[in-house]
Amino acid sequence: MDLDKKLYDTVIKNNYCIGCGACSFINNDSFEVEKNEFGQYQAKFLGGSNHSHAINVCPFSNHNDNEDKISNKIYSKLNKSNKYIGKYISCYVGHVVEGEYRIKGSSGGFGKWILNELLENKDADYVVQLISTDNKGSLFEYKIFEKGDDILQGSKSAYAPVRLDEVLEMIKNQDGTFAITALPCFSKAIRQIAKFDRDISSKVKYIIGIVCGHLKSESFAELFAWQLGVSPDKLSQIEFRGKIEGKRANEKGVYAIDEQGIKTRTQSSKELFGGDWGHGFFKYKACDYCDDIVGETTDVSVGDAWLEEYINDYLGTNILVVRNEKVNNLILDAIQDNRLEMKEISVDDVIKSQESGIRHRREGLSYRLFLKQKNNEWVPDKRVIPNNKIPEKRKKIYRLREKLRDESHVLFDEAKKKNNLQYFITGISPVVETYNKAYKNNIKSYIKYILNKIGSYNLYKRVKNKIIK
Repeated sequence: MDLDKKLYDTVIKNNYCIGCGACSFINNDSFEVEKNEFGQYQAKFLGGSNHSHAINVCPFSNHNDNEDKISNKIYSKLNKSNKYIGKYISCYVGHVVEGEYRIKGSSGGFGKWILNELLENKDADYVVQLISTDNKGSLFEYKIFEKGDDILQGSKSAYAPVRLDEVLEMIKNQDGTFAITALPCFSKAIRQIAKFDRDISSKVKYIIGIVCGHLKSESFAELFAWQLGVSPDKLSQIEFRGKIEGKRANEKGVYAIDEQGIKTRTQSSKELFGGDWGHGFFKYKACDYCDDIVGETTDVSVGDAWLEEYINDYLGTNILVVRNEKVNNLILDAIQDNRLEMKEISVDDVIKSQESGIRHRREGLSYRLFLKQKNNEWVPDKRVIPNNKIPEKRKKIYRLREKLRDESHVLFDEAKKKNNLQYFITGISPVVETYNKAYKNNIKSYIKYILNKIGSYNLYKRVKNKIIK
C-alpha cells in the first residue's frame, strides 16, 4: 500500500491539512508545503515515493497515536489527569514580575520568561520562537535564539500561518538542545517525528505549548491591516497583541506596518471588523476537527486567564498547565524569589478560563463528526464520539460557524482581486448577523433554563436585557 498516497487521499484531499510541514520534513520526495490562494500553508503531494513515515507524523492522520497515548508515554509518572487538559503536575495563574516580559510579551509574559529561564539555567542551548519577518510572502517565521540574545524580540501572538519543516531542518543540522514554542497540533507532530528522527528526539528537549483557539490564514492579518489603512499588497508586519491602558485584557491593540516602514494607529481588536474570535473568520478547516485545546503533549501549556477577576487588567495574566518537573521547579523557585507573581489554581479554574474553546472542540466537534459520518465522509479519528443529541440552537451555531469559516476565505479572496474591502464586509455581514442572532438566542435560552431551575423566572425577565447586549 502506498501510504503517502493514502495521506493525500485522506488528510490533504479533504482539506484537513494544517500546513505544519511535518510530512515534507520527514519525506520531501513526496510532499512540499506552499501557500494556497487563501493564504494558508498546505501540503502538496508530489508522488513517486514508497516512504510510509509521512502518514505517521501528520497530526490529522489516522495512522498515529492520539494525544492521550503520546502524553501517557512521555508523562507516564504523572498521576493527575483531566479529560480537557490532559496530564499535569500543577496549574497556575499569574504574571511575570521581573523585567519587561509582561509588558512586551503576550498576556502575563510567561512564554518568553520560561524560554529565557531555560537558557539561563543551561537547560537548553537554544530556544525557538516566532518573530515578525520582512521576508516577502510571510509575516512570521521561527527563529533560533541562544543565551545572550534578546528573547523579547520574538513576536507576541502570531495569528497567521507558519510551518515547522524549515526550523526542524535547522535543528537537525545544529548541535545542542532546544526548547520550542508550538501550537497543540505542531507539538503533536514534533512528538511523532521524534519517533522516526533521532536528531529531533535527542535535541528537542522542551516544548512550550500555546493554548489555541484556532489557526488563522494570512487573510486575518490583511483584514485588520486593511481597516487600518494598509492594503494587503503593502503589508509588511502586524502587531496583534499590543496592550492598551484602560482597556480589558481581551481588547488587544492592533497596528500594522507597511512596506515603507510606516506604522498605523493602534486600535482595539474589538473595534475592528473580524475581531470577534467566535466568528472564526479565516480558520483552517482542520482546527474544527481538533480536540486538543491546551496542548496536552507539551511540557507546559501557556494561555490567557480569561477569568473575570483578571480580565480587567490590561497588562494580561497567564494560566499555566505544567507537565514537566524541571519547569515546575523553575516556577516554584521564581515565585519564592518574587520574580513571578503566581498562585496554584484548580483544574476547574483552567477549564473555566477556556470554556468557550472547550465547548466548541468537544460538543461542537461531536456534532461536526456526526454530520461527516452521516454523509459517509472521511474524518480524522478523534477522542470525541459523534453525537446528534445536542440542543438545536447549538447545532445552528456550529453550522453557522462553518459557514463563516468557509465563506470568509472565498469572499476575502474576491475582495482582494477587486481591491475592495467593502465587498468582503458587505458579503459576509448577513451571515455574521444571522450568527449573532442565533448566539444571543442561545444565551437567552440558557439563562432562562438556569434561572427556571432555581425558581427565578421573574429574575430572568428582569435581568435578560441587561445581560444580553
